[in-house]
Amino acid sequence: MAGLIVTLMYVFTYQVKADLGELLNEGISKYITALTFSVALVFIYFTNSELLTSNFMYFTVGIYYRKIKYSHALRVLGLCLFGNILGIIFIAGLVASCSIISPEMQQLLLHTVEVKTVGSDAWTIFVKAIFANFFINVVIIIAMQLGEDYSAKIFALLAGVTVFAYMGFEHVVANSALFALALFIEPAAVDLAHTGKNFVFSFLGNYVGGGLIIGLFYAFLNDDRKVKAKPDA
Repeated sequence: MAGLIVTLMYVFTYQVKADLGELLNEGISKYITALTFSVALVFIYFTNSELLTSNFMYFTVGIYYRKIKYSHALRVLGLCLFGNILGIIFIAGLVASCSIISPEMQQLLLHTVEVKTVGSDAWTIFVKAIFANFFINVVIIIAMQLGEDYSAKIFALLAGVTVFAYMGFEHVVANSALFALALFIEPAAVDLAHTGKNFVFSFLGNYVGGGLIIGLFYAFLNDDRKVKAKPDA
C-alpha cells in the first residue's frame, strides 16, 4: 500500500508541476510541488501502511534492544521492499495504460529520472539518501510523541517530506516509483545501469539516515537498561 500511495502521489505532484508551468517563480513552484508530495507520508502513516524506509528505523531499534533477531528483521524488511515495489509496478502499469500522463508531465518526469540517474554520481546519491531518510524518520519520532494531537502530527509529517522533496534528496521507494513510471512510459529513456546505481546507493543511504543516525542513535540515547540494573543505594 505504501508503494501504491507514493506512486499515485507522484502522478498528482507532476500534474500540479505541469499545470503551474514556467511562468511561476521556480522556487515557489518547487515548494508547492514538494508540499503536494508530502501528503503521501500522511496517508502512509495514518493507514498504517508499511514503508521500507521507516521500517529501517523501527527494526534497527528492535535489534538494538534485542526484541527481534537479525534474521527476522531482514525477512520483514525484504518482504516490505518486495511489497513496496509490487505496489509501485501495479499502479505505474495502470497509469501508463491510460491517458493520465500528459506530454508536459512526461517531459518533467523523464528529466527528473535523468538527473537522478545519469546526472548523479554514487556518493552524491548516497549522501542525499542519508538526508532524505533523516527527515522522514525524525518527523515520525515527533509524530509518535504527539499523542492524539492529529493536527500536529500531520504538520510534522508534511514538514519533513517537504524538506526532502524540495531539496531533491534521494528516497529509494519514491525513486523506484519514478523509475517504474518512466520505464512504462518510455523505456528507451531510462539507463538501467545508472538506475541500478541510484537504487543501490539510495537504499544504503536511506538505511544510514533512518536506521543508524536516527534509529540506533536515539535507541542508544534512551537506553535506560543499565540505570535500572543498578541496585538501590
